Amino acid sequence: MLVSLVAVIVGLPLIYILSRALKLRPAPITIAGPKREFVLASIVTVALFLVVFGWRTLTHAFQLFDERSPFVIGPFDILWRAFLDGMCFIVIIIAMKSTGQKLGSIGISRNNVGRMLALGLASSAIYLVLTSLLAPSLGGKLASISPELAYGFVLFALVGFSEEILWRGYIQTRLAAYIGKVKGFVMTSLLFTVLWHFPGQFFLQSGAVLDAFANTFTVLAPSLLFGYLMLRSQNVLPSSIFHLFWDWNSASLWQIPV
Repeated sequence: MLVSLVAVIVGLPLIYILSRALKLRPAPITIAGPKREFVLASIVTVALFLVVFGWRTLTHAFQLFDERSPFVIGPFDILWRAFLDGMCFIVIIIAMKSTGQKLGSIGISRNNVGRMLALGLASSAIYLVLTSLLAPSLGGKLASISPELAYGFVLFALVGFSEEILWRGYIQTRLAAYIGKVKGFVMTSLLFTVLWHFPGQFFLQSGAVLDAFANTFTVLAPSLLFGYLMLRSQNVLPSSIFHLFWDWNSASLWQIPV
């Protein structure tokens, strides 16, 4: 918990400084019919929870991979994760098609792409350096060069980009348009933390609901950082890059136990 608190206290100002240094002044994403989109985003949020819970149930029931050993990653893990993301994107595509929303409304844009890349990579580089200093004290060990390390990078690239498009690109923009950008960013971070990660924790904690709920909050710190990157950039690219390196660095490169 202390590490998470420090990550937020240090990370949010760093992201602000980096975005200012890169002179990012993105135009806010405009959402037509904000109340209608807010209601639809609320329905989509419930649908995403149901999809991921069903996926986790299948994963656990058929022991498709060892959920307690996240450091061993292979091609099947990537395909199985792609199956989850495919189902979630079907939900988002249906929602967007129903109201005629374009890709720009979910933060997918070529505007200032160089600066967006720089923001994501600079944030990731700082995190990589800090992790290399702190990982040994957190029980982590540097992984050796192996296929699992490369598979992990591919898996977490899929995780980072898909989750950011779903949650920051679609959900956060809709909530921000209706209840305000700061409230929308905070609310999305909480929803992503609890609803998206509860199903996995539920099975890891052998069905202990309170323990599962409490453990989801280990994800709140990075969730706030991802959301703030989206808030500062109005583009899913920086948060997707940072999300990729956050997960890969912790789970594959340094193998920090959670």
